[in-house]
This record gives sequence, structure tokens and C-alpha cells, in this order.
Amino acid sequence: MVFEEIVGNIVRHGAPQGGDLRIDVSVDISAERIVMRFEDTGIPFDPCGRSAATVARTLAEGPNLAQAPDGGFGLNLVRSVTSSMRYERAADRNRLLVTLLAL
Repeated sequence: MVFEEIVGNIVRHGAPQGGDLRIDVSVDISAERIVMRFEDTGIPFDPCGRSAATVARTLAEGPNLAQAPDGGFGLNLVRSVTSSMRYERAADRNRLLVTLLAL
């Protein structure tokens, strides 16, 4: 789920002008944790620096469907299941390190 959300966001938003996009992913698995490293050549984007999307707690608090934001909740989901996320921009590449605790 985390892998799909992050790669999907890179593919959808990483090259908005239709330019070339390269994505490299590595996964390290141990008894204690799973560490995924994502690197891409897309436009700079720090998912760690984005504020969480606001979710209405009740129907009365929520906007009507025409006013509801399109997307933005995937990062909330990723944050809720990961133990850490770290981002850096280096050598014209986005680098995101995501750690999940193993079950």
C-alpha cells in the first residue's frame, strides 16, 4: 500500500510537462523493519514537509462533495502506517526513505 501510493504519486505528479521520469526503488527487509528507498528525477517534492489533509470528523463538519478536495489523503495514509519518513533533494533527484516496523 505504501509502495503503491508513493510510486503512484511520483508517476502522476513527478513530470507534469510529460518529460522523462526515472524511478529507482530499493527495499531492505529485516526481522525488525522494512526500509524502502525511493529516488526519482521528477520535480522537487518533499512529502514530509506537506501538512496533513484535513479530514472531517462528521458529515456535518465536512464540505459538500463539490467542495471536497481532490486527493491529498494518500500521504495521511502513508504517515499513519510508517514509523519514519525522511526526504532530501540531492543531485537533481528526490530521495525518500520510508521505514515500517515489521509485524
